[in-house]
Amino acid sequence: MKKIIVCLIMALQGVAVVAQDTQAIQKDFQTIIGYTKKMEIDKVLDMTYPPMFKVMPKEQMSAMAKSAMTSMGIKTVYEEVPINLKLSAEKKLNAATICLGKYNQSMIMESTNPTMLDMMAKAKVKDATIERLAKNKIRMKGTNYLLAIKDANTGGGWKYLRYDDAESQINNKILSKEIQTGAQALKTTLK
Repeated sequence: MKKIIVCLIMALQGVAVVAQDTQAIQKDFQTIIGYTKKMEIDKVLDMTYPPMFKVMPKEQMSAMAKSAMTSMGIKTVYEEVPINLKLSAEKKLNAATICLGKYNQSMIMESTNPTMLDMMAKAKVKDATIERLAKNKIRMKGTNYLLAIKDANTGGGWKYLRYDDAESQINNKILSKEIQTGAQALKTTLK
């Protein structure tokens, strides 16, 4: 009888830990989305999966992100839309635990150089639609994915990585095959 009670307590503790992790991930996703909308790049980078900085140092990534749009003469404003955040179940892998989030995002881009917006408007972006609002203004809206990762690279905490098709080449360089396979499996559960 004692063994059954001990097993039951251990199982309940495991459920409580997963629930706490899920709450932390959900809160972090909301925080990252908020930082992105406010264009607080350094705060987003502080929450980013550390192997990303092997591709490009954090300081360089910050500088590029801050100057990219402004140097091209593009002003970006994130619209207030329901994000409809959906989280997958957490998936325990051999060397990591992952969770995938799916959310909606919409932004207005305005430029003094309509040619830049023309190129963006003609680009085909999976899970996104681009709508011309004026000669110098477009709306890009769609679905985005964010991958939560807890492994040896994160010091036991959660860190995050964009997991959209547009980032697949970079993600293939920094994510283990195990994480890639697990994330793809989770993505199918969020369709």
